[in-house]
This record gives sequence, C-alpha cells and structure tokens, in this order.
Amino acid sequence: MKWHAQGDMAKRLTIELLVMVALGLLIGLLGPFGTFGNPPAQRLLSWVVWLLTGYIFFRPTGIVATWLCEATGLPRFAGTLLALVVASVPVTLVITMMAMRMSFAEALRWSGFWTMYLYIWVVSAVVATAMTALFGRSAAAAPKVAPPGEPAVPAAPAAEPIPALPLPPGFGAIRALKGEDHYVRIVGDAREELVLMRMRDAIERLGPADGLRVHRSWWVARGAVASVRRDGRTAVLTLTGGHEVPVARDMMPQLRAAGWL
Repeated sequence: MKWHAQGDMAKRLTIELLVMVALGLLIGLLGPFGTFGNPPAQRLLSWVVWLLTGYIFFRPTGIVATWLCEATGLPRFAGTLLALVVASVPVTLVITMMAMRMSFAEALRWSGFWTMYLYIWVVSAVVATAMTALFGRSAAAAPKVAPPGEPAVPAAPAAEPIPALPLPPGFGAIRALKGEDHYVRIVGDAREELVLMRMRDAIERLGPADGLRVHRSWWVARGAVASVRRDGRTAVLTLTGGHEVPVARDMMPQLRAAGWL
C-alpha cells in the first residue's frame, strides 16, 4: 500500500511539473510584463524557469493551506488565496535576484519590488486557475450533488449510467474517500489508489453506498468505522485500517441521526 501511494505521488508530481513547463512555454510566447522584447529562446527559457521556481514555493505552501482549510473549515478558495499571497513574497525575491541580477539585500530595497510582486501574484493566480480547470475538467458535466456537510444522496436516473470509480481489478470494498487537492485517495481494505478527480464526483460515483461525508475532505463507509471518540464538540472516527478521520462540527447532528454516535 505504501508503494502504491509513493507511485501515485510521483505520477502526480510529474504531471504537475509538465503542466508548469507547458504553461511557461505558453506565457513565454505571449511575453507579458515587458518580456516580449527579449529574444524568443531567452523569453521561453526564462518563463519556464520562473514557473518552476514558483512551483517549488507554491507547492508546499498550498499543502499547508489545504491542511489549514481542513482543520478550520475555511473554503478551499480561501486556502488557495492564502497560499498565493504568502508564497509570492519569496518567489518575488528569487525572481528579482535572477532577472535583475541583484543581491538579496538589493532586491529587498529595490523600489519596484512590490510591482514585481503584483505581477507574480497575477501570474500565480492565472496558473492556479488553469491547474484547477485542467484537473477538474472531468467534473464539468457532473450532476448536482449534496453540498459539503450533507449526506451523499444517490443521483437521479440518467440516460447513461454513472461510471464506477477507476479502480484496478480486485481492489475490494471502498472504505473511505479522502480529498487531496485535485485528487481523491480511495481507501480499501488493504490498498489505496490516488485518482485525478474531484471529491464530489467520487462520491457521486459511489451511488447508494452506505456511508456519510463526515468532513469536507472525507467520506466514510458505515462498515469501515471501528470506533468513535468524542473530541470536544466534535468527534474522530477510527477506521478498521487504522486511519483517523475528523468529523466536521456541522456533521455531528447527521452522525447522531444515523446512529453513528
């Protein structure tokens, strides 16, 4: 199971890096913010390097922001905005030092620093939007589902059957779903799979499965709950495989109504 998770993460990082390179080439062709006057090869290479540099800072910052959203219940867009605002500062410093050939101290004192920061923030917001649109494209035509904090409801009959989750043969029963950025981790009895899909679409594909969305990032099957412990005004579920799942405060009444508490 650990080997599968590492392989999925490596695949995910590879896809993201390739997207960064492709976006860098595209932005380099357009030559925004006064870079169009540079030689084409220099312009393309510069933008690819700058986007990869930004990725190094934005990737871990985005993960921390996602954890913050999960812990506090903040909307996902708030976490993305926070990541862009915070990570754009070191990215601006590094790119200013690279592009302007300045030392660290000179970059901090440079009068155009915050203008450069604004440019980088705009580019970062465009890249984040493009990544969300690219990784969430499969959900564009998804039927409407219950909002976060509500039990999953089976979709109304459609002209075509809803496809099942993309799992390898012999995966077994699905015990839980965990949203991780643009991906969903599907937890089984003895293995896990990371698939490129939005959380609400994965829940939709479960159909009438007996379970609840107990948190913005978690759906849990009833049969997978080994124990429940109270944690102040909320609770934590321990699954049969050892995972500990936080319960959102606004889901406590639904859990009680369903007999989970």
